[in-house]
Amino acid sequence: MHEVSIMESTMNIISEKARENDLKVISKITIKIGELSGVMPDALTFAFNSLSRGTIAEGAEFLIERVDATAMCDECGIIFEIDHFNKLCPKCNKFSANILSGYELYVNTIEGE
Repeated sequence: MHEVSIMESTMNIISEKARENDLKVISKITIKIGELSGVMPDALTFAFNSLSRGTIAEGAEFLIERVDATAMCDECGIIFEIDHFNKLCPKCNKFSANILSGYELYVNTIEGE
C-alpha cells in the first residue's frame, strides 16, 4: 500500500506550506490524481484520515480530483482519452505514445487560517 507513503509525503508538504503561510488550521486540501497514476483514492483517503490525527490538518475536508488520461495522435493531431491498455487513436487507429495527462499526483490546493 504505497498510498501511506504518498500521504506521509503529502502531509510533509502540507505542514511546510502551512508554516510558510502562517496557517494554524488547515480546513481543506485538494489532491489531483491521474487515472494512470496507480493510486487508489479510497486508500489515500484512509491514509489521510489516519495520518492527519493530531496535526493541523485533522478534520480538514480532503478532496480528490481525478484527471482523465489523454493522448494526442502524432498522425492526425486529435486529443483523445486513453487507458492503460488502449492508446490507439479513434480516428486513424495509430498508437500514440504522446500522453498529455493521466499520471498527475500532486497537492493542488490547501486552505486554512
